[in-house]
Amino acid sequence: MHKKLSALWIVGWFPSKANPYAGNFIYRHALACSSQIDITVVHGATYFIGQEKNMPVTEKYPFPLIWIPIPQFQSGLLKPLNLVIYYCWFYVQLLKQVKRNNVFDILHVHAPDKCGILATWIKRKLKINKMVLTEHWAIYNSHVPDHFLTRNQWFQFAIKQTWKYTDYAAQVSLPLHHEMQKLLGKTIPTIEFANVVPSDFFVPTENAKYEKFNFVHVSNFENRKNIPLIFAAFLKLYAEDNAISIEFIGADKSTKEYYQTQFSTQMSAELSNSQDQFVWEIHEKESPSRINEIFRKSHCLLMASSSENAPCVIAEALCTSLPVISSNVGGISNMVNDSNGILFDLEINEKTWSAYNNRNIETLYQSMKIMKQNVLSGKYENIEIAAKAKYSASSISQELNQLYLSIS
Repeated sequence: MHKKLSALWIVGWFPSKANPYAGNFIYRHALACSSQIDITVVHGATYFIGQEKNMPVTEKYPFPLIWIPIPQFQSGLLKPLNLVIYYCWFYVQLLKQVKRNNVFDILHVHAPDKCGILATWIKRKLKINKMVLTEHWAIYNSHVPDHFLTRNQWFQFAIKQTWKYTDYAAQVSLPLHHEMQKLLGKTIPTIEFANVVPSDFFVPTENAKYEKFNFVHVSNFENRKNIPLIFAAFLKLYAEDNAISIEFIGADKSTKEYYQTQFSTQMSAELSNSQDQFVWEIHEKESPSRINEIFRKSHCLLMASSSENAPCVIAEALCTSLPVISSNVGGISNMVNDSNGILFDLEINEKTWSAYNNRNIETLYQSMKIMKQNVLSGKYENIEIAAKAKYSASSISQELNQLYLSIS
C-alpha cells in the first residue's frame, strides 16, 4: 500500500466572501484530491486598507486552509507598493503559520500570476524537492487581447521564473501547456488535470425536457463571451424555426437589464408569434443545482468565446448528457469533438478583438441548425458515460496522486 503523500498547495485564486465564485475550480480540485493526498491549501486574499478583510466563505474545509488576508492601497499614488506588500506579507505570514513539524513531499502552485514566484522562494525555504504547476488562464493562447507578451516586464519575469523552477505540470488544458512551453522556453512533462465536476451533475433530475429545443449559455458575460453574436445567430435560426428557445445564465443585475433591453429591441414583432411564448430568458448567477436542472431540461450548451482555457461549464454539460456547440479556442478541442458536439472556427478582428460579424453569425447559425438535427436523430446518446470517467472527482484525484507518487 502506498503512503499518503503531503502537499502544500499555493493558490492564486480561491472562493472568498468578497467573491464566492473566484477560483471555485481550484476548490473543487482540492476537495477531490484531499481524499487521497494530505493537502494544505494557502491563499493570499487581498483587501483595501480601511475596508473589511477578505475572508474565506466558510471556516470548515476537509483540508487545512492557511488564509492570509493581505492589505493593499487603493490610492493611485501608493498602488506601486501593493505588489511588494503582497510578497512580503504572504511570505512572512505563511512561514509563521506552517507548523515546524510539517514536511511536504510536493509543492503545487495553482494560478501562478501573483503567487508563482513566491512559491519558488517557499520551495527553497521549506526544502521541498518537487514543484508542480497548474495554470487555468487563457493569456498564453494566441488571439487574446491580454496575451502574456502584452504584460509588463515584471509579470513576464515572474512567470518565467516560476516555470524555470517547475518540475512537472498538471494542466487543465494540454493545448495551454504547449503554448506555455513555446513562450517560456523550457519543456516540462505534464498530465491532463481536468476540472472536477461535482457529483450532483451525475444524478439526473426528474424534470422533462422543454417543449421547445432549448439552447443554454452559461458565462460571466464578459465581452469575450460574445453574447450579441450568440443572440444574432439564434434570431437568424428562429426566423425560420420558432420551435427553439435560448437561456443565458450568469449575468449580474446591470448586465441582465442591459441585454434584456437589447434583446427586446432586436426581437421584432414579426419574429414573435405571441407575447406569452417562451423565446429567450436571461438569468443572474445560479447555483450549481439550478444549472444542473436547466441543463437536464435543455438540448444543447452554446458557447462562442473568443478565448477560453478549459471551461468547467462544458464539462458539467457533458456530464448531464448535454451536447455542446463551441468556438474552437484554447483547450476546448480536448473536451468537445464529433461524438459530443460541434466545434466551429471564430473569425476575430485582432485590432478591435470583436467577433461580431456576418461570417461568424452565419457559421454559428449553421452549427445550431445542424445541432438540432443531430440531437433529434439521437446522435449524442450516452455522452455522459465518457464525461463522467474524465471529470469525476475519483478519476482526477487518482491521476494527481499517481503523478505525486511518481515524482516524490
